[in-house]
Amino acid sequence: MLEKGILETRRNFYALLYRMYLEPPSREFVDDLMNERFYLPGLISDEELAEGFKLVREFVEKSKDKAIDELHKDLVGEYTRLFIGPHRLPVQPYESWWVDGKLMGESLLKVKQVYRKAGIAKVKEYAEPEDHIAFELRFMHYLCEAELSADTEERIAECLNMQKEYLNEHLLRWVPDFCDALTENELSEFYKGIARLTKGFILLEEAVIEELLES
Repeated sequence: MLEKGILETRRNFYALLYRMYLEPPSREFVDDLMNERFYLPGLISDEELAEGFKLVREFVEKSKDKAIDELHKDLVGEYTRLFIGPHRLPVQPYESWWVDGKLMGESLLKVKQVYRKAGIAKVKEYAEPEDHIAFELRFMHYLCEAELSADTEERIAECLNMQKEYLNEHLLRWVPDFCDALTENELSEFYKGIARLTKGFILLEEAVIEELLES
């Protein structure tokens, strides 16, 4: 069977990333971040991931004089400005915007078809369309969960092939460009690091999945 640690690491990283785009950082997360209960590795071989962790560490160092409640309020404000509004979003977090040049485009219909085939449906409480970056990362997390619960090599290979197809046909087509725009946006501070982590991880995934399929 494949190395379980690799599969769990991938699943957990997707869990971290999709939550960063799904909702504002919780007070508990901010507390963990500032009190070094959130792992920020110093040395890592991938350049994008290394830069992402470096930016988050720099944010932590710069914010050490702030109370947790104040910093939490700041991060909620940053998330709101970037992903909620009320004004036009500075960086659109939707695949259709980047691939089709408009919101609610053909890309949205295509991801809906993928989710329907996998038996996934959006809960009514979640207002964003299914091509939102949080939903797309959440789907990869779901596929990683399915992979971890698989009891045969054939089922694992099936899950990996689904991940490879979704990565190539959706995430890799727009997420790197989205992350570059988010990194460059003046409203982003903490999310500059999250954007670099997202881009680095997504780009690395292509090679990781291929290697897992070959093993």
